[in-house]
Amino acid sequence: MTFAPYRGCRYDPVMEIAPPIRENSRQRLAETELFVVDEVRAIHELPPSGLNTRRQLAIPTAGTFEYRVGRRTSWLDPTRLLFAEAGEEFADHHPIPGVGHASVIIAPAEVLLDELSDLARSAFADRVRSSPLRLQMLVQLLRRNPDRLAHDEIASELLLLALGASGRVAAEDSRCARRAKAILHAASGERLTLGAIAAMLDVSPIYLTQAFKRSEGLPLYRYQTRLRLSKALAALPEQEDITELALDLGFSSHSHFTATFRAALGVTPSDYRNGALPRNDAAALLAA
Repeated sequence: MTFAPYRGCRYDPVMEIAPPIRENSRQRLAETELFVVDEVRAIHELPPSGLNTRRQLAIPTAGTFEYRVGRRTSWLDPTRLLFAEAGEEFADHHPIPGVGHASVIIAPAEVLLDELSDLARSAFADRVRSSPLRLQMLVQLLRRNPDRLAHDEIASELLLLALGASGRVAAEDSRCARRAKAILHAASGERLTLGAIAAMLDVSPIYLTQAFKRSEGLPLYRYQTRLRLSKALAALPEQEDITELALDLGFSSHSHFTATFRAALGVTPSDYRNGALPRNDAAALLAA
């Protein structure tokens, strides 16, 4: 199987947990008859570009970037999924100074997409969809599981979840929505009010609320919570102090973080860190 090259990327065949990178990398997580799965890490100064040789699903796991094909620009971050068509010449852009991105890229075999043709046709037509938190949980499981059979099963579950995702978001956001999201990403763990964000954008709170919901299909506070929980999913397996992580992410306390995490994902942060997953999750069967 071949995979779309990235200009400006160094290819690493071995997955590793590394210090902050100073160059782009593309790491092969899995390659089977059904899927090719890579992880891309790009620093702010080197946004990737290239040609997609296959249809693929991009699942952002950290940071944010704009995906540009011709005159079309789509905002991507861990709250969103990208369905990229084959033959697209693309160029990424990092809109927030100092913030790059990481994404897991899944290229399914065409036989799978043919089997799921109706779902696939709709997803690739939408181009961008909302990314369920359960899908983000499965991505982290995929990143850490070395078994080839498990890779195929997890990737299959990810593909079905992505193709069946009902959350509709704007493929091209309004300027107001993009600027609001940039503020939330840049603020990281800060606790911002609606009035403060609206003042930064020089719009009214009502206008901001309506523009953002048209773009994302959810209010700002829920978007911010999903960003924080996505960061928690990536950080928890290596995090010893959950209280410290909770405060860094902007939660008011350990208990606030735990309650929010459990309500969204069905397990506590400590249980997830220790390898537990919700029992109604297909991924739990893989870990059993």
